[in-house]
Amino acid sequence: MFRFSPRPNRAHLVRWRAWGQEAFEEAQRQDKPVALFITAFWCGFCQRMDEGSLSNDEVITLLNAFFVPIRVEESQRPDVDIRYNQDGWPTIVFLTPGGDHLATVNYMAPEAFINLLVRVVRSYQEDRAALLASVAQSAAPSGETATSHESAPLSPEIVAEIAGMVEGLADPVHGGYGVGAKFFHTEANGFLLYLFETTGERGYLEHVRLTLDTMRRSRTFDEQEGGFFRYSSKQDWQEPHPEKLLDDQAALLRCYLHAYLLTEEPRYRETAEGLVDYLDATLWDATKGVFLGCQDYVRQPPAAQDAGSPAGPGPLLSYLDSYVYCDANARAASALLDAWWLLGKEECRERAGGILEWLWQRLRSPEGGMCHYHDGQAQAPGLLTDSVMMGLALLDAFAVLGDGQHLERALELAAYVLDKHGNPKGGFFDIAEAGPARLSFPLTMLTQNATAATFFLRLADLSGQQEYRDWARCALQSFPNAHREYGAYAAGYGHALARLLTPALSVTVTGTPGDAEARRLAREALTQSGHPNVVLWFRASRELSEARVEMGDEGG
Repeated sequence: MFRFSPRPNRAHLVRWRAWGQEAFEEAQRQDKPVALFITAFWCGFCQRMDEGSLSNDEVITLLNAFFVPIRVEESQRPDVDIRYNQDGWPTIVFLTPGGDHLATVNYMAPEAFINLLVRVVRSYQEDRAALLASVAQSAAPSGETATSHESAPLSPEIVAEIAGMVEGLADPVHGGYGVGAKFFHTEANGFLLYLFETTGERGYLEHVRLTLDTMRRSRTFDEQEGGFFRYSSKQDWQEPHPEKLLDDQAALLRCYLHAYLLTEEPRYRETAEGLVDYLDATLWDATKGVFLGCQDYVRQPPAAQDAGSPAGPGPLLSYLDSYVYCDANARAASALLDAWWLLGKEECRERAGGILEWLWQRLRSPEGGMCHYHDGQAQAPGLLTDSVMMGLALLDAFAVLGDGQHLERALELAAYVLDKHGNPKGGFFDIAEAGPARLSFPLTMLTQNATAATFFLRLADLSGQQEYRDWARCALQSFPNAHREYGAYAAGYGHALARLLTPALSVTVTGTPGDAEARRLAREALTQSGHPNVVLWFRASRELSEARVEMGDEGG
């Protein structure tokens, strides 16, 4: 189902096709170029294009008569988005019927867009042979490969280099990383907290505290309705974009909970509890028992306001992405499990378990992996991120709930990833099956492989099946020196590598969920054991007079 701006528009009059082989076969039969529109549910410029250019009669006529128009939402097809996105949304890509690239633009007003469409049609019709020959010659697979960089052994020196990169990007005034627009970079925060735990260097902890405190005091946090907006256009966090994504709230919830575990500062607990409340009040779909994708805000058109309202911009109205996304819900389940054992919120444990069961029953693909989203039925199977994030959430559930079924399901997903996503040259492809145009080239991506490595490491350490550490090494070994190109986004790679280099030390904390003594024991295990790969287990017991801790060998 195609979705358009919530304000009045006529973009639905374009005869949109879904991304897939059928659309490209139609383009080849009719010998028409493809016009690919990549949008985002919350994107203001996408909404403006729906209301303007794509509601223009001449634009509608040109697209329907001379193109095969394809519409894709980035949240639904991140595999398409990552291959074609240019400088944000909307990204409009013109392709040959065979899928070769002709041109790419972003938002365009009606007159300029009409002129562009006419030029593309004229060029294609009048000089087709030369145009097709030119683009076919220049077409080549894009993306990261294991041969893009000189080989380097996986070593502590790489971990130290990435730590230095993240430190160098740390903003000492406003927190966060880099200058200009500020994004959350929760992986970087998690890496610095890990470095504090293993080295005792308080500078790592203090930067995360600065970041979390500044974000919470800024306009990026919504004081009225709760939750964090997606990012800030300014480095002081004071110019947020008004959309709140489930994935961000879940990642931030885990980050604030981690900070609370390490510091016992009440403000981190309060922010975490506020995020749980926001998720429950706004994004929770009680009829399904899962979370919706995001909350966006649009300005009501002046004509829709009350007759007595003063002239000027209309009020901002909230609306929700009603689809269910696998990777974001899996991350949310992990965060809720943390909220259960750290804060004692029993309802969080119940919801996390329900989410994992819902995803497993409704988004598992026939091939054995996870589908990406649910719009009434499971859609977009075969994305590495979904199977890996679901696997991690299942392992988090196993570590704190002790239910062997969660481990069994994680092992099933691991088998699927190894079978369907393995790159013969090393690492793991982002898609299980090739598709049309640029999807004919599966990608091995550093950030996704870092997450895959984390999954395999955690699986090895929780199951005791150490062969999975070899697969984690395979995922990381595929990117020698590539981390230098990623800045703060390399933090997840550094974190996974640091854990890979040391066998696990298993620590089990037994106590009452939310008990301060249980948190103290967990904190001491992480910060005072002197071990760089502590695998923390929690076992709930209300019968003990006080919490206790046990240390063991690798695995469960």
